[in-house]
Amino acid sequence: MSTTHKRIVAAAADNARLLKTLSETDYAISALQQNTSYITTLKKETTQEELNLKNVSRNVGKEYKEHKSYRDSHMRRLAYKLGGKKEKFEAEASKEEREWLEAVQEELHIKKSLEQLRINLADATKTNAELSAVASVHSSTKQELDALYKSIFEGPTPDIPGEDEKERVVKSAEENFNGIQLRLSTENQARSVLLDADRFLNSARADIEEALNAATMDAWGVGGSFADMAKSSALGKAQSHVSQVEMLMNQAMRIQPAVRSIGAMNIPEMRFMTDMVFDNIFSDLNAKDRIHDSQRLLELAKRKLVEELHAADERLRGIQGDLNAAQAELDGKRADLQQIRAAAFEAISNDGRAVPTANADMGSREYVSGLTLEGAPPGYDERPPGYTA
Repeated sequence: MSTTHKRIVAAAADNARLLKTLSETDYAISALQQNTSYITTLKKETTQEELNLKNVSRNVGKEYKEHKSYRDSHMRRLAYKLGGKKEKFEAEASKEEREWLEAVQEELHIKKSLEQLRINLADATKTNAELSAVASVHSSTKQELDALYKSIFEGPTPDIPGEDEKERVVKSAEENFNGIQLRLSTENQARSVLLDADRFLNSARADIEEALNAATMDAWGVGGSFADMAKSSALGKAQSHVSQVEMLMNQAMRIQPAVRSIGAMNIPEMRFMTDMVFDNIFSDLNAKDRIHDSQRLLELAKRKLVEELHAADERLRGIQGDLNAAQAELDGKRADLQQIRAAAFEAISNDGRAVPTANADMGSREYVSGLTLEGAPPGYDERPPGYTA
């Protein structure tokens, strides 16, 4: 009896137990996905109904206030009575009351709807916990079965035709999947850095806008030294934020070479002699022009950065598609490997004489003949030596 056969015979009971558990818990995987999606929908609907209830309750208060005010308006009632328009007053009073009652009815309807949504959400959450527990058992059982098969079949198994080849195919598929997973992780990291750069660039644009406003006031002779200080402070903040953007863009390009530069973002510096000491209309206008030029550069950088973010999103979608395809291929190859291993268990456990071919259907019983398990008990149709009917 080969080592592989001995291990299979020894693990037959564990294999049967694990397969039985997988069969009994398999329903939980798809059920959990469906129930989780249902919970997401319920949460969105609950949030929307809570918002509707808040708005309607506000409207109920307003309608009741108007109804009460109209109902209790003795002066208006007297004026209508003196003018011979008592019926009109009562009609308008009824209208105010009807609008209030309609708002109350709508509020009650939304409250009942919200109450039912919360009941459904509570039930779905409870079901999710139950399904999660079963799915966890399924997952741990699958891991245990994988570990069992790995302990028996990993490495050369020439006595199980086709198993070694399928094992190599699975390892190749795993390497491909892991490589794509690494690309996705890298792309996500680069996109995260680009988002940080975009945040700092937005801050720099706000700073430049503030500096430009201060420069405009200064050019019109409004604000004086206060405008100069505001302009200087805003430019300092803009320069700090732009430095952050440049650092982050360089980082993103190192992570993902496909990321392109967004161009120069020059921030003008306050010139002490011309902008402060010899402050006049010409220096003020010159400062305003320089800030305006800087603003144009930042807007151009913003457009380019948005393009880079869109390009990163496009790359992510492509890589995610590749990853999904690689995952499907890996799952298929693993299923093929598990099938031939499970069939080997079935064959050896049944009569210990043959194992399936690499392409055999588990239900077809197409086994390779000539592989005998030494010391195995005789089949039911065999007779031990010396047997007489």
